[in-house]
Amino acid sequence: LREPVVAWFFAGVFLTVLAHTSLYAFYSLYLAGLGYGKGEIGVLWAIGVVAEVVWSWFQGRWIHRWTMHGWLVAAALVSALRFALIAAFGGAVAVLVVAQCLHAITFAAQHSACIAVITRHFPGRLRGRGQALYAVLGYGASGVVGGIAGGALSEVAGFAAVFWAAAAVALAAAWCCRKAMLCERDGG
Repeated sequence: LREPVVAWFFAGVFLTVLAHTSLYAFYSLYLAGLGYGKGEIGVLWAIGVVAEVVWSWFQGRWIHRWTMHGWLVAAALVSALRFALIAAFGGAVAVLVVAQCLHAITFAAQHSACIAVITRHFPGRLRGRGQALYAVLGYGASGVVGGIAGGALSEVAGFAAVFWAAAAVALAAAWCCRKAMLCERDGG
């Protein structure tokens, strides 16, 4: 964590997953509040899963087109777009379908790039430590913070506000990911 590239990487991971907490904790509630039925909500979730599987199937062809940090920047920026679309157009099924297809980048590509970065910076016997930090900083801490903050925000301003906040957090994540990319490029 003393290496700037690693610190910025984990800051970006924390914020990217924090933004995704809006999806994991509040998406179904948001859609139900907009009048969507359980079946429609389930289909929208399934679209995200299919997008993730498609990425996994083809990632070997796509992943080497950018650097891993480049993928992380792209994933954070696409996350900002995705959550803004959900916030602004929650009543438009076609927009929600497009937003769910973006899961291929915002989650699947992001996760693949994260594992590659961890493998590079935590070689050999340190890999377990890197993956533990990824789990705790990326998913544990951000999930707790996102769930509590999102719940408080939704009570005050509604579920759309949670997705607007997620879009803003994803932009902050993109900034951190870019800082990590620059540190990696400059050898710091």
